[in-house]
Amino acid sequence: MFKFHAAAAITFFAFSTPALAVPLNPGGLVFTTGTTVFASPELGGLVQQDNLLDAVFISSALPFVNASYNIQNRVQESNTLGTLIFGPRIRDPINIGIAPIFEIIAFTVSGYNGFEVDVNYRLDGSGDKGPTSVSRSADGDLLTFRYGDSLLNDQLGGGIRDESYFPAILTDATAFTNTGVLTLFGRDTADDPNDPATLQSVTITGLAAPSVAAVSLPAEGLLFVFGLGLLGLAIKQGQNRSDGLTDKRKLISQPGSMGVKTLLRPCWQRRCAWPQYKP
Repeated sequence: MFKFHAAAAITFFAFSTPALAVPLNPGGLVFTTGTTVFASPELGGLVQQDNLLDAVFISSALPFVNASYNIQNRVQESNTLGTLIFGPRIRDPINIGIAPIFEIIAFTVSGYNGFEVDVNYRLDGSGDKGPTSVSRSADGDLLTFRYGDSLLNDQLGGGIRDESYFPAILTDATAFTNTGVLTLFGRDTADDPNDPATLQSVTITGLAAPSVAAVSLPAEGLLFVFGLGLLGLAIKQGQNRSDGLTDKRKLISQPGSMGVKTLLRPCWQRRCAWPQYKP
């Protein structure tokens, strides 16, 4: 079951003013206050991907819940570092259920095992609220973003509909694939927050996650490999010719064969099959 508390053995970081993205090691926890590209130039960059993924909460139990969101699946390349920044943002909340207000209290993203990760959120982008803390699983794969001030989603016709700021997940990756998984956690605000049974979740796939870039050889390396291939082919052909000559020598020296001396005698002395010239 998902638990909204830090593990016993964690590395703890905290900061209280807008600053650089904070390193988040496996098993670690950081508290975030937001930052800007002016304060953190490494978080600015060219957008590599920016698509929307659907996330819908539906519950048949009373009070009936039908709350939906879009997840903005954005990837940028850092202008200063050349590595990738992942920013899955929660946006476009809609609530058409009976429950008056639905709230998002956390989300997780997977796919970060083996990569260096710094985290914060962007105050200078679209959105209303940012996560108050981010933790990382012991194996480094799962990141958990928690909202101390939850994202509220009121019914249609009025009220508050909060969207999140862009999370800023700065990595050392230079490539990505859409193999990550995001899980949203929410509940009806009328439910008891201390009752785990009231917690609802929805999981979506196709989220961008870092991947290892394919290694390509430079031109000099390709020429070297090509040269080795030619050398191996020449050696193989030499071996084949040597083996063929050895087989012929074995045939000549076998008992019952004509032998070398016989082959060297004139054809008329060996009774060749074709007509012979006689002086």
